[in-house]
Amino acid sequence: MTSQERDEAMTSEEVLALPPSMDLEAACKALGISRVTGYRLVKAGEFPCPVVRLGRVIRVPKPGLLRVLGLDQSQPISND
Repeated sequence: MTSQERDEAMTSEEVLALPPSMDLEAACKALGISRVTGYRLVKAGEFPCPVVRLGRVIRVPKPGLLRVLGLDQSQPISND
């Protein structure tokens, strides 16, 4: 993956296709922010959606991410 690909936000279709919970890196990509910024926001308690800490692992539940992005989980995923 090139640095350009890492910095580009996901499309709505890509976000809707994510699993029910994801790692912080996937959530950051969906939000269009860097991984470093995401970890800083989590540490400060300011990540824009709820996160779940499981030891050293940080998971982001999909419903909260969709709310922040203004997406509806019931939208059909386009295969265009």
